[in-house]
Amino acid sequence: MSGSAVWGFEIETTPSGRKIWPNDLKYEATRRIREDGASPGSIAAEIGAHECLVRKWWVADRRQRGEVVSVEGPAFAEVALSEARPVQSNPNQGTIAESTARILVDQVAIELPLSVTEHDLRKFIDAVRGVR
Repeated sequence: MSGSAVWGFEIETTPSGRKIWPNDLKYEATRRIREDGASPGSIAAEIGAHECLVRKWWVADRRQRGEVVSVEGPAFAEVALSEARPVQSNPNQGTIAESTARILVDQVAIELPLSVTEHDLRKFIDAVRGVR
């Protein structure tokens, strides 16, 4: 295993590239969020971790301190795939068949063609996140 240092803590890296984060570093990361007002995203960027991992540490720290941590709203969204159906591409050209995915979130239904590229789907998700 190889290693590197972050904030004075030695981070071991397995041959597969997985980092082994010491508990003291996790404590320091959550302390900076709790006391200094840093965001999990900024901490993650600073130490070279994924934001979801830092958020996981933060939630664990809050629970360990006795705080009740819950998620508002549903934790999962239903995703349903429809059968191929005719889609009007151009009134002068007739119809084409295309399968769609429908994403239901509360009372909102979003339908996307299964042919949407990953790049376009990421742009769509980023735009939806910006609406919040």
